[in-house]
Amino acid sequence: MNLRRMDTGPGLRAQGDQLVALDDQLAVLTALRDEGKIGAVGLSNVTPEALRQALPVGLACVQNAYSLVAREDEEMLALCAAEDIAWVPYFPLGSAFPGLPKVTDEPAVRAAAEELGATPAQVGLAWLLRHDPHVLLIPGTANAAHLEANVAAGALALSEAARTALDAVPTRSGPVTGA
Repeated sequence: MNLRRMDTGPGLRAQGDQLVALDDQLAVLTALRDEGKIGAVGLSNVTPEALRQALPVGLACVQNAYSLVAREDEEMLALCAAEDIAWVPYFPLGSAFPGLPKVTDEPAVRAAAEELGATPAQVGLAWLLRHDPHVLLIPGTANAAHLEANVAAGALALSEAARTALDAVPTRSGPVTGA
């Protein structure tokens, strides 16, 4: 079960009596895990500080917004890798919020897609899968054909030139505090 903290990333923030200490929330989730009512504990929308605080619980994953165009969480990804915690990025193709960038709009992504005979979305997903071995993708899938296209992204072999161009795409998103 992922605890959605909303300490970071796009979305609404807790206020007033909605604010609950992380240690209190983790105590409840740990008890539920220990009773066999949930399989594992994960965190979502957290900062590196919150992740460090939660490490003694034994976390399965962290789910934060992350994509080729939104790489502010490189420190978090490195911390997850060091602690052998799965990194499950949401918005893997950029934000669904108006005004925030989309991976599929990037010229380097479109060029790589053309080179590979793939879609820009497949290139964005392939980049994530090759960026770090702890990345687990859960891209949105609207139908069977879309699912097949997403799965095919795992087999794409990005050339060294394409990876270099994709790695050079600047991060353009910023924190969104309301939606």
